[in-house]
Amino acid sequence: MKTVQVRKNAFLMLGILAFVAVAMSGCLKEAKTSAPTPKTYISLMHLAPWGPPVEVYFDNTKASSAINAGTVASSYSALDPGIFAISFKKGGGDSLVASIPAALYDSSKYFTLLLYNYDSTHVAATRITDDYSQLTSDRSFFRFFHMAPEIGDVDVYFDNTMVSSTRSFADNVSVDYYNQFTGVTPSNYTVSVKKSGTDSVIAQSTSTFPLTQFNAFTIYLRGKKSGTGINAIGIDYLQSVD
Repeated sequence: MKTVQVRKNAFLMLGILAFVAVAMSGCLKEAKTSAPTPKTYISLMHLAPWGPPVEVYFDNTKASSAINAGTVASSYSALDPGIFAISFKKGGGDSLVASIPAALYDSSKYFTLLLYNYDSTHVAATRITDDYSQLTSDRSFFRFFHMAPEIGDVDVYFDNTMVSSTRSFADNVSVDYYNQFTGVTPSNYTVSVKKSGTDSVIAQSTSTFPLTQFNAFTIYLRGKKSGTGINAIGIDYLQSVD
């Protein structure tokens, strides 16, 4: 499956993840303006396979319908910049599932909200800053998220070349380096995730991933052993494009 994460001019989240345009500065009441209002850009990866469907709240404002576990946003939502807390409540109820403390969401910056299981009954959330400033026209860029809680350390391969080793579940939450993008030669790669230090394949792409130049890709291992569909153990990716 390929999902395209649009980095510019994405004023609405596509599909089920339709954040409302939360007007922190009240700009929705303004008349015509001569220049575009600066925005901040937010997307969501609900990769907590034991988690319930969640509804997203900015401070006390509901901003989405129920989002099922395994759902990954296909684009960013553009919101007015500001300082606000984000909470995730169980769909159809008021039970708090996870939260992200109040923080500044700057104009013209991109953020990913990541939900994950830290055990089979609890969900946590974190905010990732998506930094595309290092992209160059001659390279493709990728990062890898290990989001399969039952799977131990893994190595990541592009074709037969190891590109990341000894990756632990949700290590990008505590080690920000893993949220940064790394440059590789643009090509169509078969991507494999193997048990660390072995040749035992845990998941492999069913088709090649087209890692094209001047684009950034988030490749992620997802799911649980008993999962089906988007919550089965598998490897997938998001492509960020202008």
